[in-house]
Amino acid sequence: MLLGSRSVVILFLLCVSLVLVRLRNHSVSANLQLQAGGQDNQTGCSGRLARLKDLDITFPIKYARRDIIIKANPDLARTSLTQIDAPLLSDVQLVDPVNAPNLGMEQCSPPLILEVPAFPKQPTNASHIIFGISTYMQRMDDSIPHLQRSLAHTSTRLVVLAVDHGEVTPGSKEMAALETRMRGLGIDATVVGAPKGSSMPVRYFSLAKVLYEKRNSDTQWISILDDDTFLPSMHSLVDTLGTYDPSKDWYLGAMSEDWWSVMVYGMMSFGGGGTFLSIPIVAQINHHYDTCIKESYANQGDIRIFQCITEHTTTKLQPITGLHQTDIGGDLSGFYESGRLPLSVHHWKTGWHFEQKPEQRVLNTYPMAKMHLVSDVCGDCFLQRWQFGSNTILSNGFSISTYTNQNVLAELVKNNNVDKIEDTFMPTRNVNSFMKGYEHSIGPLRPKVEGKIQYKFLDAKQEDGGVRQYYIYRALDQQPDIVYEIFWTGDESYV
Repeated sequence: MLLGSRSVVILFLLCVSLVLVRLRNHSVSANLQLQAGGQDNQTGCSGRLARLKDLDITFPIKYARRDIIIKANPDLARTSLTQIDAPLLSDVQLVDPVNAPNLGMEQCSPPLILEVPAFPKQPTNASHIIFGISTYMQRMDDSIPHLQRSLAHTSTRLVVLAVDHGEVTPGSKEMAALETRMRGLGIDATVVGAPKGSSMPVRYFSLAKVLYEKRNSDTQWISILDDDTFLPSMHSLVDTLGTYDPSKDWYLGAMSEDWWSVMVYGMMSFGGGGTFLSIPIVAQINHHYDTCIKESYANQGDIRIFQCITEHTTTKLQPITGLHQTDIGGDLSGFYESGRLPLSVHHWKTGWHFEQKPEQRVLNTYPMAKMHLVSDVCGDCFLQRWQFGSNTILSNGFSISTYTNQNVLAELVKNNNVDKIEDTFMPTRNVNSFMKGYEHSIGPLRPKVEGKIQYKFLDAKQEDGGVRQYYIYRALDQQPDIVYEIFWTGDESYV
């Protein structure tokens, strides 16, 4: 009986030992799985660092990143500012993928889901519009990526009235190559050589006749652009034109933001913002074309269009809100951080010339096609504003701004002053008028905010099924620059 009792005890102890061993092994296995998961997450987080080497920046940098998953909501409308009760980014970490490639990141913020208004998944049908540009062949290299963003696969047509430097008609092979290049990008383009020795104003004005002669049964509108006009939202532009009866005489466009220019040149469509003419009004320009050519000595083509319409018809300019000549000097942050979606912007190649130092003009040149890439993921989210937490605003594709004084931002939002454009611009030219500055076009304005830190758009790339943006703050006193990376995707399985 005693032996039996001992056997039971021994058997019991063996069973307990086996259980403990299994539990221990399970615990070790679980820990290994957790560590592996952490390493995988760390690898995925740190794996992004290698891409930083492609940017034009100096290492080491302070760095943070966030993935944003877009969900389209048909019941949502774009607003001036959307508030999100969460921070955009985690704390920055010092990284150097060149000299310390094995140094991982300590933390990764989880993906953030943002809702945006529903948007067309396919290019808008703009077959009823024919666009025209008068320019030099050499300037088209910079223009083509932006024209592709605006016009490709929309069934609209583009006529380029081209000339070489020296006012020489380009060679046929050169024009054919340019035409083939653009058509390969989805732009239905035709390149036409301008007559040798023709002046820039005459070439611009002649586009009205050239486009009129190339119209077809679908054509309702003729539009004349500059080679540095950018159209961020074709479907919004088409919707806007749709509010006007194209069988009537229409002269649509935007006056300059510079009131001095309006006072001098008149209530005209300044060409950089885009001029839109209904077929009936172009028919009248065409009818009076020879007379208008002889009578006008204006040194700008858009003025000649204005003169011909004013002197030979009763039609007057109908200003279109959202079209922008962008005759604004100084820091353009107030314009691009306003939360508004423009129908057109201008001067992105060289900035506005008036009394502006060369270094400021350089700052006012923007890689608009890259800034606009995010629209492929979230539609009309270009330049849309989100406030994250109490002190950060993302102006999508332009900047991330943090307010050192959170009360300033809170007051702007509380009093709805955040809807006004911040006056970051250079003073306007003096003019003897009750109207001062830019208010007639982009007003009302609010004073410039002091103590706002801007992380300006640096670069963007299409990859991994989304768009990767980079924003940078150029630090002073030999401190590391700060780079923020935002990855936009519409793939919900990315979570």
